[in-house]
Amino acid sequence: MSGMQAGPATGLSDVLCVHVVDRDADAAAHAMRTIARHDVVVRLWPDVAAFVACAHAVDSGCVVIDPYDADIGVAAVQARLADPDIGLPSVIVTATPQWQHGVDAMRRGAIDYLAKPLDADRLHDALLIARQRLGKARRREATMRRVHAALHVLSNREREVLEGLTRGWSNKEIGRRLAISARTVEIHRANVMAKLNAESLSQALRIAFIAQVCGTVNPALHVD
Repeated sequence: MSGMQAGPATGLSDVLCVHVVDRDADAAAHAMRTIARHDVVVRLWPDVAAFVACAHAVDSGCVVIDPYDADIGVAAVQARLADPDIGLPSVIVTATPQWQHGVDAMRRGAIDYLAKPLDADRLHDALLIARQRLGKARRREATMRRVHAALHVLSNREREVLEGLTRGWSNKEIGRRLAISARTVEIHRANVMAKLNAESLSQALRIAFIAQVCGTVNPALHVD
């Protein structure tokens, strides 16, 4: 089921898509009116289960959701939205707020836990936090793309040498484990630095750590 749309067309990097998920049509309409502004596009979803089922395919953004009337548990809803393949920050709303429910929702990562009718200022603050989280996620993804693209140009042997370096081993120790000379390790190390455009060993290691290269290349490099 696709969500009903309100607000300007998407496509601009500063436009935040807000998915309002609520079976209460009046509450959803109120949320839309509260949220709607020039830099926000709102999509309404009347069925929590249907939204959760297709959350992997919806536009990136954040979710303002009342999950308490759904057939699936609130914890399951939040876990699904927080899945790394989805990554939709959520604001939990309810017509019957309970302190413990709010604590639980926030502990599971909700931006905020709000009572209906929604407080405009608190919702605005929550959406600002959502923007920040989404921005950090985009920057992290861009960094990972750059890192993996850089590592892709390394040969298998160069990746093996890099993994040894991430473990803090000397050229001699890496050579012993790979059955090559320390001089050959030094040559591969220089090639790694050049291909990664790294000005220092620490910069090359930072790239490797970001990509979690350790333990993925050669069993001979695993700690005894």
